[in-house]
Amino acid sequence: MARSITFAVKTSSQRANAASAPAPVALNAPTGVRRSIATVADASAAIGIARTHSYRVVVVGAGAAGQAVSHQLALSGFFDAGDSSAQNILVIDPSETHDYQPGWTLVGAGLKPKEEFRKPMRELFATSSEDAQGQSKIDHLQDAVESFEPEKNRIETRDGRTIEYEQLVVCPGIHINWAGIEGLEEALRDAKSSGVSSIYSYDTCSDVFPLITSLDRGRAIFTQPAGFIKCAGAPQKAMWLALDHWKQRGVFSPSDPSKGVQITFATGMPTMFSAPKYSKVLDEMRQERQVEGLFQHDLVKIDPKRKVATFNRPDGQSPLEKQYDLLHATPPMGPLPWIKSSPLAAAEGGFVDVDQATTQHKKYKNIWSIGDSSSLATSKTTAAIASQAPVLVANLLQALASDGKAMSVAAYDGYTSCPLLTEYGKVLLAEFKYGGVPKETFGNAFGIDQAVPRRAFYYLKKDFFPWVYFNSHVKGTWQGPKGFLNAAKLAPSSASSARSIHTASRPSISPRRFAFGNQTRTFSSSPATSRNTPARRPRDPLAVDRSAMHHRLPTGETFIVRPPPSAPSPYTSTLTPNPILDGIAAAPPSPALPPPIKPRTRSSVLPGSQPLTAQQILQLQALRKEDPLKNTASKLAKQFGCSPTFVRIAAPAPKEIKELRSSALDALRRTWGLRKQVARTEKAERRKLW
Repeated sequence: MARSITFAVKTSSQRANAASAPAPVALNAPTGVRRSIATVADASAAIGIARTHSYRVVVVGAGAAGQAVSHQLALSGFFDAGDSSAQNILVIDPSETHDYQPGWTLVGAGLKPKEEFRKPMRELFATSSEDAQGQSKIDHLQDAVESFEPEKNRIETRDGRTIEYEQLVVCPGIHINWAGIEGLEEALRDAKSSGVSSIYSYDTCSDVFPLITSLDRGRAIFTQPAGFIKCAGAPQKAMWLALDHWKQRGVFSPSDPSKGVQITFATGMPTMFSAPKYSKVLDEMRQERQVEGLFQHDLVKIDPKRKVATFNRPDGQSPLEKQYDLLHATPPMGPLPWIKSSPLAAAEGGFVDVDQATTQHKKYKNIWSIGDSSSLATSKTTAAIASQAPVLVANLLQALASDGKAMSVAAYDGYTSCPLLTEYGKVLLAEFKYGGVPKETFGNAFGIDQAVPRRAFYYLKKDFFPWVYFNSHVKGTWQGPKGFLNAAKLAPSSASSARSIHTASRPSISPRRFAFGNQTRTFSSSPATSRNTPARRPRDPLAVDRSAMHHRLPTGETFIVRPPPSAPSPYTSTLTPNPILDGIAAAPPSPALPPPIKPRTRSSVLPGSQPLTAQQILQLQALRKEDPLKNTASKLAKQFGCSPTFVRIAAPAPKEIKELRSSALDALRRTWGLRKQVARTEKAERRKLW
């Protein structure tokens, strides 16, 4: 059972003497009645007796970043209950539901229902953060933050609460400015008549695919604004899947506007993508598929009645008006207003000003931030958060353990990922770090060029990532490319790390325990205990020795005789006279050993086979040269009674045929799923151990 949500009446001056503090009082409930965390949805309406509440760690925001950070903190073992009244981790978020937002692109493509990607917020906190006694280490408050007072280590909420903290994590997300495009909100309210939709909202993502299916001819425009947006590849995903849908229906006609659909991609950015490697591939794809590209064209106005979109252009050019029949609009985005106006914001940009490696605030050392609200100069994606969260947690726990005196123990390199749906059934998996430098998981492990769209990556995007998000990421056990976190390995070795907020002493914890460097990676197709063992036991060297003689016994067993490895001598061989043994009486008559088993060779498999004559070899070579595709090595070996290896030596296939077969094999490999690719690679590595 999850621990009840209780706010103890404690202030900074009272922490030194826990006994003088009043007993905890349950929120919105009579004294003595405790509310389970499973019913925390109405916590924002509760006021309680105390207006000031104290926590070790306060996390602002319960999105992808807030869920990962809070649950990884809970799993670390640092907050295991020693004093049941201790207030450990508080998560503040006003939302009643939690969405897997990367799934909205799948909704817009007609691949998934949007309800599949929404969960009640209270469900995510219900049981995944309990300790051994069944008490929750995370409290969830359904409220909104109004202001920060970092000098006093406290925040004010919309409902008038004051929350004090030792460490603060700020990750409330990004502001989607729907009003930033004139006429957009009006157009989205009636998508059917206006022809305007967007995958950037739970309410509007389900309007995208019906508009795509209803369009048979005309101009379709897909837009992307300048500046930071969440998942910068999403506008293209919607476009590529729409193009593939129209192409399959036979209505995509880039050369003749009167016969089908034409597509325009209008972006406020100067290139197709921020990482140069993938941008080049995507621009080549755009030109090959005859998609019009309008670069540094920022959508600023929509006239839904006339179906006209207006774009600002660079270098002082007059705005461009363009007629559309379907418009997929991506609204401009930026920092939340209450973040931008707070003392935590960076002077440039307005996001939470943090160190690019440690995720720690540059001015206030007990404040941290990752995700969409941070100033981390990387693409704002869930994949980036999966790599950022372990770094933040490791450094934050180190700060708690050392009173903020120790150096950071982990660093973030800017890793992010964007699985770009380029058509139904294929995904270009872009992975890169700071500066747009590729950092490809499968490229490094398997030598795969991830700039080539592949079917295996499609199933990662469509099926695996949504599954791992709700089953692992929001529970704090997913690290992205590093695989799954083993919760049992996260706990500190010292039991003293679990302490009340009221104790004066600090736990003695090794910095390495929180570096997340000793976790077990479990993302593999075989058990960790046997992944490095050979696929099968080595063959008995006696059985494969060429000089060994094999005798089949009546019992069905095989008796193997092998000459000794040393040089023959009177004492080691029975084949030379030995005066010592000459006087020994002969053994009584006994049945002789069965005759040796003939070696299993091709001549024994093919009775009557004889070495090929020179004329037969010439005939074999002629047949091979006549039609190398039809006359394969196996076919000719069967015809002439020899081995395929001999055919390949005597009559090798032409270079062109080898290249053709190699290409066919590569095409076959590209159809393999991720599990098969991993299994084949592991098998090849195990062969090296034989």
